[in-house]
Amino acid sequence: MSAFEDITIVDLDLKKTTWSRVHSSMRTLYLKLSREPDIEWIRYFNTERESRIMPTRHGMWIEDGYIVFDCLLQNVERYHLPDFRQSIDYANERSHERLAERREERAQRRAEISEEHDTLESLRDMVRRDGESEPVAHSESDELTLDAVVEMPEAPATESLPDVVSEAPPVLPVAEPAANDGDDFDSRRDEWRRRFREAMKPRKEPDGSESQ
Repeated sequence: MSAFEDITIVDLDLKKTTWSRVHSSMRTLYLKLSREPDIEWIRYFNTERESRIMPTRHGMWIEDGYIVFDCLLQNVERYHLPDFRQSIDYANERSHERLAERREERAQRRAEISEEHDTLESLRDMVRRDGESEPVAHSESDELTLDAVVEMPEAPATESLPDVVSEAPPVLPVAEPAANDGDDFDSRRDEWRRRFREAMKPRKEPDGSESQ
């Protein structure tokens, strides 16, 4: 940023001089400045001017590089010019200070950015060194799979089953019939026949007739 150039009063523009609307005995004068001030400079100018009270002041404003004011001509050299120059000196001084503050702020900001950049480069170098020195880490699942493969026991050899010897089921002894089993069978058969015949005989009713 270029250095601040002081603003000064360089001329009185007679062509712009007019009758004042404040009073018929007054005039409106245009003091030409060395350059058109910015808004910040005008703010400093007005701040200093408002900090003092002068009874000879009337209307005043700044436009197009001019200080425009209403006055009595006999008061210009004695009151108005010294009054304006004091406010101009304050605005110039404050503008220099503000410019120096901005330069310091930018320099501090550049230093902070440079320091941050150096820190980031150091971190990047550290990360790169760590990445080159450390082996590639396997995930836990990969290690478990690898251990399982290495430690997996071999399947036992198929053992031959003993030959099963087919044995015939044991023969149960058959009880021999008793000597009198034949007689008992004949007796039971005769008894069944007798009962069958009795059952087949017609029954007699009380009146002596036979029922079928």
